[in-house]
Amino acid sequence: MSLSAVNGALSNLKSCLADIATGMDIVTDVAIDVVESQGKHSEPASFSLETMILDCDIAVTQSQVNFTCPLTQVEMLKPVKNKKCNHYYDESAILDLIKTKRNLKKKCRCPVVGCENTDVKESDLVLDQILRRRIQNQKKKNSKN
Repeated sequence: MSLSAVNGALSNLKSCLADIATGMDIVTDVAIDVVESQGKHSEPASFSLETMILDCDIAVTQSQVNFTCPLTQVEMLKPVKNKKCNHYYDESAILDLIKTKRNLKKKCRCPVVGCENTDVKESDLVLDQILRRRIQNQKKKNSKN
């Protein structure tokens, strides 16, 4: 198999991965809509579906989570949670930092002041759809006021 054929196949796979990610975002939004609509009628059903979507330790109240990325100091668009230290960042900002540090052959330290996590890796990051939805809902509330 030629290098160009491998490169073409890899490009197709990357395109498929992007489509799958978009589809997962849509499915998650629909699932969260269902959770929110059921939550108006019965709280236990809402909790169990939220737990199935993400680990129960991610069920954090809005007052406990800052919507501002510690790197960019702006509201996160695509929040990710670090599984090791439980801090949140905007996905593109932390991935850029990890890439920059990797190019310098250095470890990426968690950007949250006082955090002892000295080796943030891409594999440590989990997209947090619930927090993303909370940020979107907060924006809607603020725009109505």
